[in-house]
Amino acid sequence: MRISGLASNLDWEQLVEQLMQIERRPLLLLERRKLEIETQRNAWSDVRSRIANLRDRVDGVLAQDLFDRVEVKSSDAARVSAEAGSGAAPGTYRVEVQQLATAHAIATYSEVTTPANSQNLSGTFTISVTVGAATMASFDVTVDPADSLYAIRDKINAAVQAAIKANPNLEPYAVRADVIGGYLVITRTETGAGGIEVSGAVAEDLKLIDNTGAERVVSEGKDAQFKVNDVSFTRSSNTVSGVIQGVTLELHQAAPGQPVDITVAWDDDAVVDAVKKFIEQYNSTLSFMAQQQDYQAAGGGKLGGDVLLITLSNDLRRMVSAPVKALEGSTALDRLAAVGITTQDKSGTLQLDEAKLRQALAADRAGVQRLLAGDPDSASSTDDGVFVRLRKALDGWLQANTGLLDQRIDSLDERARDYADQMDRMQYRLQLREQNLTRQFEALETLLSTLRSQEQWLIQQVNQLASLRPQR
Repeated sequence: MRISGLASNLDWEQLVEQLMQIERRPLLLLERRKLEIETQRNAWSDVRSRIANLRDRVDGVLAQDLFDRVEVKSSDAARVSAEAGSGAAPGTYRVEVQQLATAHAIATYSEVTTPANSQNLSGTFTISVTVGAATMASFDVTVDPADSLYAIRDKINAAVQAAIKANPNLEPYAVRADVIGGYLVITRTETGAGGIEVSGAVAEDLKLIDNTGAERVVSEGKDAQFKVNDVSFTRSSNTVSGVIQGVTLELHQAAPGQPVDITVAWDDDAVVDAVKKFIEQYNSTLSFMAQQQDYQAAGGGKLGGDVLLITLSNDLRRMVSAPVKALEGSTALDRLAAVGITTQDKSGTLQLDEAKLRQALAADRAGVQRLLAGDPDSASSTDDGVFVRLRKALDGWLQANTGLLDQRIDSLDERARDYADQMDRMQYRLQLREQNLTRQFEALETLLSTLRSQEQWLIQQVNQLASLRPQR
């Protein structure tokens, strides 16, 4: 522990601290400037993130299938539902379901009270799947005396899987065995006309067939029968494709004489949603940039007067307001305002008249696509739609390392590092300066202490001499 001023009665430690505060003023200025640079850098980083998000929203409008998407609606989805895929075209279709496709199933005649016990059966029986008079697949199952009903079930399923593995073409004619209660049930895995035939002495012992060879059918295998716009169709499955172009129907309930309307229409909601998301991000980006230029805005003014930011903001406004050169004068749909996307006020933010956009899509869908996404068959930049030219500009600004935004951020990073280096060097010099002042004052204290000791010694000597002088 060091106590200053013991000899000099001077609090030189406080004096050194005050002197260093004065000498640290340039360091504080550097710290303040570095903080300003870092604040600007963070603001530019935020601008870049918003521009990147804006590019993503532009990509949403430029999605290849956006204007080709359709939506399907059913007047009674509980009976018939539908899903649109590639190539679906707008239209309305009446679908009447007369009969659903079902899978053929058979069961044992009698219930086994202890299906987990061995059945004491031995031999091989055959399960065949037929369509009309043709046998499409056969599966041989060998039973041992120790096999329970559950084991026989498992052997049936294993035989089917082994046959399909050897010949995948048998997949549509597969069957599955289950034990339900004490009954062995064998069901085709696919719906449609066709049946299951069982043969062999073991099958009769299992009660899968009676003594005449007849099976106990619990479900008939039937094809789906339905009409589309009064044209009759038959299919083996309740999932129907290829009847309506690009549309897959799902038949759920048979209701003869009660058709369901399936409406295929352009998915205008997808286009409107993509445009809304773009406008939301565009307004957020433009408002943020305006805030960074406004010294009076809360949290703003960090990039006030920055020429690059002003240029970027102006470019964005120009990109969304200028007409498409190839369309100018030749069509009413030559700029965004024609489809309801307009500037709100001097801030430059956008607003959407959704009804106007939907009207334009209904009247000239190809024209709206041409305005927004350009002519895909043209190599000329004059044929770029609004969002194509905007995408090109955003790509340029966001180009890694060489783009204007990355260059500005890198430049600010370099300046911040330079200030940090200057601060380190100045801090080192100030540390040496403080140490030097401390040593000087400590030396002064030592000298004053020595002089005071000598003074005391001289006083003692003079007093002693005075005491030796004779008294008168």
